[in-house]
Amino acid sequence: MFDGTRYASDVTHMAEQMARTRLLTEMARRMLAAGADADQIAIVLLRRTDSPISAIKAVADATGLGLGDAKWVICRNLAPQSREAAERLWDDLLGDLAAP
Repeated sequence: MFDGTRYASDVTHMAEQMARTRLLTEMARRMLAAGADADQIAIVLLRRTDSPISAIKAVADATGLGLGDAKWVICRNLAPQSREAAERLWDDLLGDLAAP
């Protein structure tokens, strides 16, 4: 059965996430125009959001990097514990893709 309340909540969450990413992208563009490099931008964005995915998208959009390159910029600027967990997850995903 269709749950309209759940659907509305999901749509609201997605809209908020998209708005947050747009704000992060604008922040990143301004920093880039002021001479910041991708790592400096990543550090600031990670302080402003709890979503590394939003930060990756913002860095990619602002700098012109591909999503893969932006992912590495964000990952290397995560707190050590978070970075290690992200690298393990990434390695597991790549291992699963390579498995026959």
